[in-house]
Amino acid sequence: MRQKFTPEHRDQLHNQTRDQLRNRLQNVPRSSPRRESFEPVQPLTRREARAQPRHSVPAARKSRHLVLTGVVALACAPIAIGIVLATSGGPADASSSASSVQATPTPEASVTAAPAAKPEPTVSSMVASDAVTPIPADGTSTGPVTGGTVVTLTGADLDAVVTVNFGANAGTVVSATETTITLQTPPSTDYGPGVVPVELLNAAGTPIVISESPAPSASPSPTATPAPVASAVPEPLTFSYVPDPRITAQIDYVNAHWNDYNYAEYGNLRGTDCVNFTSQSLIERGWTMDAEWSFDKAGNYYSPAWASSTAFAAYLTAHPERATPLTDEQRDRVKVGDIVQFDWDRSGDRDHTGIVTNVTKTAAGITIAYAGHTANTIDNSVDESLAKSGGTVSYFSVK
Repeated sequence: MRQKFTPEHRDQLHNQTRDQLRNRLQNVPRSSPRRESFEPVQPLTRREARAQPRHSVPAARKSRHLVLTGVVALACAPIAIGIVLATSGGPADASSSASSVQATPTPEASVTAAPAAKPEPTVSSMVASDAVTPIPADGTSTGPVTGGTVVTLTGADLDAVVTVNFGANAGTVVSATETTITLQTPPSTDYGPGVVPVELLNAAGTPIVISESPAPSASPSPTATPAPVASAVPEPLTFSYVPDPRITAQIDYVNAHWNDYNYAEYGNLRGTDCVNFTSQSLIERGWTMDAEWSFDKAGNYYSPAWASSTAFAAYLTAHPERATPLTDEQRDRVKVGDIVQFDWDRSGDRDHTGIVTNVTKTAAGITIAYAGHTANTIDNSVDESLAKSGGTVSYFSVK
């Protein structure tokens, strides 16, 4: 009769297996959470083996493995959970996570190379050219206070220049290439002489630092050690304003003949010689006669524009290449050598003409003085003339 597999045997086997598993799990190093493989279950003792029928041993072994599976699942679950909680966040857990989780590579940040800085312009020469101002012997850049002088700079990378200042006044960039830039000077401040800095600016209106053009050097000898060369400090660009020789000649003539008529050359229009005298001064300034504005000594002929204030105003208005009309509100633009005209009765006609001989600018305002014939005046105040005779005043800025 077959011996039954009693509950006592099963409990004994269960306890034995549980104790073995507990011992195995307690001996597992906590630094390594990976799962260890277990050794096979120890065989039964001789007494336990004799107590079981021989023909049921294979079946018992098979059942024993089935029971072990269930027991391991039940017994190990709480123990394994405890181990994971105890070691969570430690170094072993960090190394395990690093080995089991593949890190996502951080994309490299794209680096955009900064644009290469444009080379600083260099100036190797500065030459001023003017039809009326002789070039000084020392070669300095010089021009009349009335402006209009052409200044040429040569060097490298000059095409970066967009605007130019001569002192406090803006000049004109006529043309610009990498190696040459052509400028035109404005009138000086208050048409006064003196030396002013020349400031070159780029498209953003930022002053450009001008470097000195490097001088070519000879190839060094293979055996000689070249001496150190001190770095040269670039000289600042400057321009020298001088009195306009045309205006100087004009005013010299006015001072000589405001009370001493030049009858020999121009005759005399008695009682209305103001425009005749003004025209004479413009001839000394460098103007030439034309069909509308002329005087013929042989025939004693005076064209209307030469002798009449109203006709002269119409002539100047029709020839902007020679003069620009200005109102009294624009007297800040009036300069020595310009033309002043009065309309005493406010009829619209011009009644008197003179030559500006002095312009004074103060905090109180601008005062203008003039010279003329008929009344034979020199450095007479425009404002005083208006106060005595009334009327209005206007000007022509002579070019």
